[in-house]
Amino acid sequence: MNTTTYRRIRVTDSGDRLTAVEPEPTNETPLWAKDFNQAEKKTWGEPCGAGKPFFAPPIPFVIPPADAGEPFHPHNHCPAITWCPNGDLLAAWFSTIREAGTEMTILASRLRAGTQSWEPAAEFFKAPNRNMTGTALFHDGAGTLYHFNGMGREDVKGWENLLALVRESRDNGVTWTPPRPLAEDASYRRRNQVIAGTHVTPNGLWLQPCDGGPGNQGTTALHISRDGGKTWKDPGGDIRGIHAGVVGLNDGRLLACGRAQEIDGRMPISISKDQGTTWSYHAGPFPPISNAQRLVLMRLREGPILLVSFTDACHKIPREQWQGMTFEDGNGRAFTGYGMYAALSFDEGATWPVQKLLTPGSGTYDGRGHTGEFTCAFDSAEPEGYLAATQTPDGVIHLISSGLHYQFNLAWLSGNSINYRR
Repeated sequence: MNTTTYRRIRVTDSGDRLTAVEPEPTNETPLWAKDFNQAEKKTWGEPCGAGKPFFAPPIPFVIPPADAGEPFHPHNHCPAITWCPNGDLLAAWFSTIREAGTEMTILASRLRAGTQSWEPAAEFFKAPNRNMTGTALFHDGAGTLYHFNGMGREDVKGWENLLALVRESRDNGVTWTPPRPLAEDASYRRRNQVIAGTHVTPNGLWLQPCDGGPGNQGTTALHISRDGGKTWKDPGGDIRGIHAGVVGLNDGRLLACGRAQEIDGRMPISISKDQGTTWSYHAGPFPPISNAQRLVLMRLREGPILLVSFTDACHKIPREQWQGMTFEDGNGRAFTGYGMYAALSFDEGATWPVQKLLTPGSGTYDGRGHTGEFTCAFDSAEPEGYLAATQTPDGVIHLISSGLHYQFNLAWLSGNSINYRR
């Protein structure tokens, strides 16, 4: 496997198709590839002991670069995260002046094993004069990391017609294969805006969601691999709503939750019985999400399905108009909470008996992205952000928003504690 620690690529197109990708030579080593320990982490110890609840207050993961010459724009958003075999966490996101701009680049940072702070960012992936909207990171559990990314045509603003690319790393993200098109025709088109949330179903299908188009009221497409990520096909069906999260159910169906396109004022739920060729839709039990919000839908290692989303709180709705959701405190008393919450299903998405506000209970934080500064309370969490998550072998769920990194486990989610601090 040919690999190199490069992050900038040269692209050659012919019409609406890519014809060649080459690395741009450089003598620079980005911070995320420096001073690296390749030793595989053989054991993962739970942070509070087996089965004990764990919740850590959020820490920033978007840290401005320390090295001169590294790009860093005002708008940092749309993240992805995965775990590495050596115990590190790797996160990537776009940095730009305008979301439609061709100056957009992808930055990355590490939280190295045994440390408590993310490193300063460094450029991770960029083709000159092209929009780079949409990033996903995924560890296949067998030592290979995958990086998926959208890329626009040269000097074309916006993200309507993109090419989805994928590359691989087998050394904890230090070196990467040259990126290759996800689709066989290597064409710039709709249905290629990569969304964080790569998933492997119980029957072995690999799923990569991509937005179906550039609009807020659009749909989500699904790219599927039946050979462990080597080749991918779009079955053609449409998930209701953009930025959808998708999981495979134990009976072979696919379950998805999307943004906007609400049904009867609720979040749309999409179900496919034919592996993404067609979908049926119904209103879910949760409030819909909108601008500046992206949910997470994932299956935990322990078996339950986790949804992380937001109540109606967002920057476009005055706080006095927020409706919130009803939660219970540690003593079983009901209260109305606002912002980011988690829900658990133990019956393949039929019911969601656990619903918990994801708040440290106090403190003021910088959410970056569209969010900016916000203050937490027992009934108030981060109001919006683009979410992505991974679960490490020790059971800890690592959730990132547009600027913050949260850590908690299933015992904390399913227990009656409001909060657990280290």
